[in-house]
Amino acid sequence: MKAILFFNPLKARKDEIQEQFFDIFHNNDIEILKIMPAGSALADNSLYQEADIFIVLGGDGTVLRVAELSAENSVPIIGINLGTLGFMTAYDSTEIEQAAKDIASNNLHYSDRYLLECYVGGKKLISLNDITIQKSQPIGTVDLEIFIKGESVLNYSGDGVILSTPTGSTGYALSMGGPIVEPTLNLITINPLASHSLNIRPLVISPDNYVEIVIHHIDAGNAYVTVDGDIVHRIEAGMAVVVSSSEKKVTLAQKNDYSFFKVLNNKLGFGRRII
Repeated sequence: MKAILFFNPLKARKDEIQEQFFDIFHNNDIEILKIMPAGSALADNSLYQEADIFIVLGGDGTVLRVAELSAENSVPIIGINLGTLGFMTAYDSTEIEQAAKDIASNNLHYSDRYLLECYVGGKKLISLNDITIQKSQPIGTVDLEIFIKGESVLNYSGDGVILSTPTGSTGYALSMGGPIVEPTLNLITINPLASHSLNIRPLVISPDNYVEIVIHHIDAGNAYVTVDGDIVHRIEAGMAVVVSSSEKKVTLAQKNDYSFFKVLNNKLGFGRRII
């Protein structure tokens, strides 16, 4: 079994990882091809394709930083949580040895996660969680219009919009009133941000749609596009962003007894009776 180990440089240092974890993986016949910060890239892509799995040390944000590499090279991700929530990770920091044993024996549950593609400023970007268009200033609003397959569907003034995958439905979109979606489904959710119209509500659409967001007016400053939390492009009035489903997928590895609904309950307290 060959792996590349990615880590969050804000949570751990490379020398600490080598000292604490390298022997654990080596003793379980897992060859670590490379230890590298999440979000960095190698000049030679062939090393990625040698790996059987990407091991990610960090939280959900660290997993997101590795998602595009995983999709491009068809290598599954297994996360070991060094952060707080760890919704997409499989093990916590006290379970490194068990994680190594399960990886070596392939005692894992795999699930394919659907992605979005964002086209803006001549670039194509891949998202595992969400794509947002949001105003840059706390004052004023953004006037935007959303077209689905060329048909105007939403036209409103507000703070912006979130387009989310099912995996991302438990992230930013959830905090803004969006629905929780089982991550194995393939669909797109559109969640307006602070709309000034009572008749504007979240919308769920099929993956064969393409969505165009046109910015008509910005009261102050400009707006920006984020992909999985990273600001990728500044946009001004008159510009547009196009979002569609991607043909690529990311495969997440979890414990063999993984249950999405159990994670919802344990991590978010979803469905618990409180009185």
